[in-house]
Amino acid sequence: YIPEAVKQQWVTMSAQTNSKSIAQLTGSSHQTVNHVLWLSCLTGSVVRKSLESGQPCLLTMHDVAFLVACVECTPDIFLSELQSELREARYVEVSQITIERTLQRHRYTHKWVSTLIGLSHQLTYVYALCRCPEQH
Repeated sequence: YIPEAVKQQWVTMSAQTNSKSIAQLTGSSHQTVNHVLWLSCLTGSVVRKSLESGQPCLLTMHDVAFLVACVECTPDIFLSELQSELREARYVEVSQITIERTLQRHRYTHKWVSTLIGLSHQLTYVYALCRCPEQH
């Protein structure tokens, strides 16, 4: 691994000396120095940037364990309630879809259920999370 700052120094040095001399002075391979200089000319950067950046993981393993514990204690918990619990207990703000997908990756799924509100039956749907059976 060669730090980006070192690669940037090679580009600066290339204005005064050739790539073979840079390789000898820095103890790096001539091929590596040439590649970094070529990349700098081609892209303006000394490091290759991924085309698909994706999203960084927003939840740590402790956050996930907290969510799983909440679901284990209260299987019919709303995603909005999980979101609030996570915000209040772990100081983490994520979307409900992030919570849902995280639980799905940990083999939890949801199903729609109707609820009784007051004395009337309303067709209000809520999330009920239940453990998926293990697949063999």
